[in-house]
Amino acid sequence: MRRLHWVPLAVLVAACSGKHSGSSASPDAGGDDAGDDGEAGTVSLTYAPQGCAYTYTPPATLGFTGLALDDTGPVDPTNGAPQRVRLGLGGGTTKGQAGYADPTTTAAFTWETTESDHAAKVQLGTAPTALSVVHTGYVWSEATSGGNTMTNMHEVHVCGLTPGTTYFYEVGGGPSGAEVWSATQSFTTVPATGTVTVGVFGDARDSSTTWQAVGIRMRNAAVDMQLVGGDIVDVGSLESLYVTWLGAIWHDPTDPTKFVTLGQQMMVPIGGNHENDASDFFSNFAMPGDGPYAETYGSFDVGNTHFLMIDDQQIAESLEGGGTANAEATAQLAWVAQDLAAANADRTAHPFIVVVGHRCMFSSSTHSTDADVLAARGVLVPLYDKYSVDLVVNGHDHDYERSKPLMAGSPPSGAPVVGTGTTYVVSAGAGADAYPTGTPQAFTQTSVAYGTGTSYIGAYSILTLQGNTLALTAYGLKASSTTVADDDVIDTFTLTH
Repeated sequence: MRRLHWVPLAVLVAACSGKHSGSSASPDAGGDDAGDDGEAGTVSLTYAPQGCAYTYTPPATLGFTGLALDDTGPVDPTNGAPQRVRLGLGGGTTKGQAGYADPTTTAAFTWETTESDHAAKVQLGTAPTALSVVHTGYVWSEATSGGNTMTNMHEVHVCGLTPGTTYFYEVGGGPSGAEVWSATQSFTTVPATGTVTVGVFGDARDSSTTWQAVGIRMRNAAVDMQLVGGDIVDVGSLESLYVTWLGAIWHDPTDPTKFVTLGQQMMVPIGGNHENDASDFFSNFAMPGDGPYAETYGSFDVGNTHFLMIDDQQIAESLEGGGTANAEATAQLAWVAQDLAAANADRTAHPFIVVVGHRCMFSSSTHSTDADVLAARGVLVPLYDKYSVDLVVNGHDHDYERSKPLMAGSPPSGAPVVGTGTTYVVSAGAGADAYPTGTPQAFTQTSVAYGTGTSYIGAYSILTLQGNTLALTAYGLKASSTTVADDDVIDTFTLTH
């Protein structure tokens, strides 16, 4: 039920405690809790990226083996070649604390290799011929497909970058004079001021070509970062699916020497029900957090907005049918309340609060009345009301929908009160098979389907953060186009503070 995460401290320690089984119900303390995540007889690694104010210890429940820091051991030129380099985010999860996640100054590089080696370096600079800054990371291996194969992963976190700056980089490493490096890629850190654009979408699990088309739109729009609301793949424990889906947005399908968005734009995903807390998901992506529930929640400030991301799998499943929140769900809900309180107190600097999660709190489609969805609604929506969340973007139902402003009804798991409160958007359609929009509800402002009988093969959204406004533009993805300008605008709205 747990997965992998990153965070710094260059030391290997022998651990003697039992697995993290969810005994603690308090939210983690961000990057400051290194923790003891091993079990008897195992070795635990705590990674401390140089120059960063946070650390990360992979939870033992993820089952990772071969944990080691970067060294200069041998690397095979073919089997050690970095594959599917992606760009994520590390950091703590306590707003205002040292080490809190910051996409304007921090980046996490993750990649895989065919062989198991200890090469975990990134060399970068502001020109492709001057990659003079070197940072080191750590490696691990993960059994996949019932233990029949191994995936060998590498990750490096870099802090202290300059906002709004383009960097060129290569990942790899090895012995001096015989290093193996990836192709040179580039990315631009999120700007700290001015207009910021954020791509928001989810549910890619059935068509890697549609997922690729969304990636090409994100490249065309030159968004500053991507947020993904879960269900990237159909079965979260099948590594072969990540290879296919990540490969589709890595090399440009028309020119393999160029790239789509993987490793070029920061991508921060949260898990959905199809990821199902599988360790493969947490191994493949870098997101803020540490401790036993690392990467199931995180937040950060971008432009005029505070973004909160929550994996609602345990919340929904443990509370479904009137159940009691398990330890993971309890810890997550406590953190959500803590984080939203801090964000609500910071409205002068960041006037908007946006939540990204998987299950659609309000929709008219297939999952609109599922017991697990209503259970999550019953505990999350009152928190969103209490702290005046402006916008919630979900997936799960495969369509595009926007609600009228809403607040929780009585009971909160039931019909909402329409007129004031939070706007709820379903922005799925990055590859998943389409669902019908269903009958519009009293809370429905607009709904648009894709798939058979429509003009679209999917849907995606772009947020524009500027001054005292937050604007969302949703697009119907056309099979015949390759640019955002060629797709249809299916919805647009602006929130103002």
